[in-house]
Amino acid sequence: MQNKIQENNGVFLVNNFPETYDFMVAKYKDCKEGRITPLDLTEEEQKEINTLSILENLGYPMTETGTYFYKNVIIRAMDELQQIKTEQDYVDLMSTMANNYSQFYFDIARNEYDIGLTTFHSCIHMVNQHKNNHQANEKLQKEIGLTDFVVDYKGEALLIANYMITRESKKENPQVKKMIRKSYGELV
Repeated sequence: MQNKIQENNGVFLVNNFPETYDFMVAKYKDCKEGRITPLDLTEEEQKEINTLSILENLGYPMTETGTYFYKNVIIRAMDELQQIKTEQDYVDLMSTMANNYSQFYFDIARNEYDIGLTTFHSCIHMVNQHKNNHQANEKLQKEIGLTDFVVDYKGEALLIANYMITRESKKENPQVKKMIRKSYGELV
């Protein structure tokens, strides 16, 4: 029991200091306050800013590390979705993302943040459970498809990633949307 409490306190500590884990905390704040412009950012930083903006509009707290971990999950999902050619590729991606201990998450948690996978997923789960749905942009939720499906944060990451790809390219990848519908089913 004592070890479990200490572990949970560790997750809470990690989750309360996002600036320790991601330099985009300061850049996002600077962008919001107009101190830097998109022209001051690299293409990758702009993608991260756009992802953080979407997460904030979905009610995710910008003061918690889990939001920034989640940003990287979404960006990695975007990269993977852009490589999909067949339905099997999509099934493989979903299977990989469903496994908390897959290489997909290991690369982000261990290689980018140097933290354990359990802490990584715990932080994301905490922000997902505590996001402020009252502040969420309902129009954006509908555009992303979050009102059409019942998904966990992993499925939500795929929907957000697909939305961002669609928005960037101005054309929807109907194959991915079809596979998402098939996997999660539409809400009635």
